[in-house]
Order: sequence, then structure tokens, then C-alpha cells
Amino acid sequence: MPPIPKITKEMIIDSSLEIIKKEGIDNLNVRNIATKLNCSTQPIMYHYKNMDILKDELYKRVDEYHSEYLMKNNNDDPLLSIGLQYIKFAKEEKNLFKFLFQSDKFSNFNLEDLINNNENSLQDIFDIIKKETNLNIEEIKEMFTILFITAHGIASLLANNSITYDENHFKKILETSFNKNNK
Repeated sequence: MPPIPKITKEMIIDSSLEIIKKEGIDNLNVRNIATKLNCSTQPIMYHYKNMDILKDELYKRVDEYHSEYLMKNNNDDPLLSIGLQYIKFAKEEKNLFKFLFQSDKFSNFNLEDLINNNENSLQDIFDIIKKETNLNIEEIKEMFTILFITAHGIASLLANNSITYDENHFKKILETSFNKNNK
């Protein structure tokens, strides 16, 4: 019987996540993961034949974490809460935000493709909008697009240290964006 691996896929993903959070995606490589796990590179390459496979699995993990983060509803207006959480994520998890949204992951997609993609986690957000409004799916997607572009612009500026965090100001911007589009 072969020996039980001491380094698991879960350990590799957890270590990779820590590296990205603290040092950014540019510092994620087999050698740094091995150092973090205090092992050789062999166990990592045993589980992941190349870094692209590992990054794809890691991306799914970070995307799940991000989705959970967005759904922490701390506001009477769920849509506003999602927008503010998106912005706050970029402030608190700059490197994860960059990994998710400022990499070449979506280089072959346009915004409409991403919104209409049935494999993404937007359905939960669409369901919240549906519950809060009387909009049809096309109107929901239009409202989400406005939310996404507005919140993403602010979040990108935060993640790249171009502006300082001011939740009240961001809340006003999002509310103004929603109000102008609901008239």
C-alpha cells in the first residue's frame, strides 16, 4: 500500500491563499508554496501538474470566499449592502481582489458575457434584486451592471491605493447611481 501523502491538496490551497493574501499573486510559485509548507516541491507537483491548474482551483476558492463576503448583509438595502461589501473587500483583501478581478482571467469575455454566464455566482445577487424590486431579469441585469461598474471602479481605486476608504461617501455614490437609474 502506498504511503499516505503528508501534504494534501487542501494544505497546498490554504498555503497558496496565504501567500496571495500577504504577498500578491506575483509571489505565488511552487518554491514559495513548498517553503510555506516546509517541504520539497515534489508534493506540490504531485497534486498539481502545473501552476495553471493550481491557480484555477485557488481562483474557485477565492471566488467562493468573495461571494460569502458580499452576502454579509449589514444594511436595510441588500443591493446597497452588496455594493458596499464589494468595495470593502477591495480595501481589506487588496491582493485577493486583484487576483479575482485584475488578472487576465476574463480577457476573453466582455461584461455582458460575464453577467449572462450561468456558471458564475451572480444568481444569488439577482435573486436579492428580484425580491427587493418588481424588475424582470433583463432589468435586473441592467441594474446589476450599473452596480458592478460603479462599485468596481471604486474598489479598483482602493485596491491600487489610489484613494482612501470613506464608506459614507461611497454609499452616497452608490445611492445616487441607483436613484438615477430607477427613475
